[in-house]
Amino acid sequence: MTRHTRRALAVAFALVLSLSLVSQAGTGTAAAAKPQRPNIIFFLVDDMSADLLQYMDTVRGLADDGTTFTNYYVSNSLCCPSRASMFTGQFPHNTGVATNLNTDRGGYKAFAPLEPKTYAVSLEKAGYRTGYLGKYINEYPVKGPDYHVPTGWDEWHVAANGYGEYKYELTNYVKGETPGLDSSDGTYLVDLLGKRATDFIARSRERAPGKPFFLQVAPFAPHSRLNVKPGEKEPRFPPARRDRPKTQFPAGEFPNGDCGGPDCNDIDVSKLPTFDEDTADKPSWVRREPLAPGLVKQLRTDYRDRVRMVQSVDDMVARVLGTLTAAEKRNTYVVFTSDNGFHLGQHRLVRGKSTAYDHDVRVPLLVKRPTAGRQGDLVTSAIAQNVDLFATFLDMAGVGAPTRDSRDGRSLLPLIQGKKAEDWRKAALIEHVKPNPATTGESDPDAEPLQAGNSQPPSYTAVRTAGDLYVEYEGVSKPEYYDTVSDPRQESNDPSNAKTADMAKVLDALTKCGKAGAPDCWTAARL
Repeated sequence: MTRHTRRALAVAFALVLSLSLVSQAGTGTAAAAKPQRPNIIFFLVDDMSADLLQYMDTVRGLADDGTTFTNYYVSNSLCCPSRASMFTGQFPHNTGVATNLNTDRGGYKAFAPLEPKTYAVSLEKAGYRTGYLGKYINEYPVKGPDYHVPTGWDEWHVAANGYGEYKYELTNYVKGETPGLDSSDGTYLVDLLGKRATDFIARSRERAPGKPFFLQVAPFAPHSRLNVKPGEKEPRFPPARRDRPKTQFPAGEFPNGDCGGPDCNDIDVSKLPTFDEDTADKPSWVRREPLAPGLVKQLRTDYRDRVRMVQSVDDMVARVLGTLTAAEKRNTYVVFTSDNGFHLGQHRLVRGKSTAYDHDVRVPLLVKRPTAGRQGDLVTSAIAQNVDLFATFLDMAGVGAPTRDSRDGRSLLPLIQGKKAEDWRKAALIEHVKPNPATTGESDPDAEPLQAGNSQPPSYTAVRTAGDLYVEYEGVSKPEYYDTVSDPRQESNDPSNAKTADMAKVLDALTKCGKAGAPDCWTAARL
């Protein structure tokens, strides 16, 4: 499907919405007499940096009569800890999930005891039909004696080994039917998840008419393949084969310029802010020599393939939204975000995501509101975090207290609806625990063989406010500090800034919040 075709579909989708509103005007009295709880569709992608959003027409369209969060931060820029925070509404130091691979502090082994506390359990108890599709928690077993469907889910279509997109296994569990495990039939995984999502919606209409549904669709894209070896022909970031032109992107398809030749030269990672930035002012683990020309060439290829990968995600979102009826569109929230960001040459960091810099922790969050309550396009700069999603989904569903003051986060629904953020948080907490292969058996998921030495961040905690980024590294005497008003790209480290003393106190309170004898995390975040 070309981008022109996608745009045509988007126009058609908008026309359907308009017609549905006209229809609603004639029958709105009956609907108003019996309000129904809304459906919720949650798209959670993997490793999507904010710079890719410009290439996704349908996803950007969620901002139309929707709400865009410009300051949404993850609590840990690593897949498993971030997802654990979303599912439970708790920071990593309270979930105990700090790394990706199975240990007492990471992966599914650490997360499994939390499954009875996820939003799925609360939503199912509240009468929602629930479905999960795609990537779940790192190291989750889809077969064998430890396989099970977590409590709270009516449908469970979870993939293993999905990073390559074409070779995977996918569970096939629908409550009341015989469960199965499907092997890849050559279908690109993102496409298959879109098909399973539309099937879930159709079954919900058929089997539970009038009952609201919660659907979470979590593709692996645009995450890279794992264990990539030099010289392999398969791309490190594997797009759908239809999005792998051997020459170029079609001219005029993307907002930052036509592709004038076989290398699509106008889509160029080296044009991103802070690419190959001089890092002499930064902590020792960041400092490095300029990127070599051959490496820059590799990163250009990686970036273009990541752009190609998100085309399938955009198609999937369009497919799922396109299957909604007019009545469902009037009563459905659509949420889109990523578990973390990604860097690709910024600050001379080659490939990874575990830093406290904005390209890793500040990710898109867009929420399409039900069309029955159109308010126009809303944008909020309030500081939001992934720990807020738990309370937000419960609040959308009208689940009883606690909703807007739940666990470590708060419901974003008032902000989504355009209400003023009263007494809102002033600081976001970011945590990172460096995996330690020597003592725990954990490997580093962001280890970059192209860079020798200590190229990964030590364990750290950080606080992000509207005007500051403050980071304390384990074993490092000086903090890292940026005035993000005068230096929004975090290019000039100023560890002696007068504000660091106050930031240290804020960070100390946040890293202890929720523990016995310490203030709750919401109080700590409001400074």
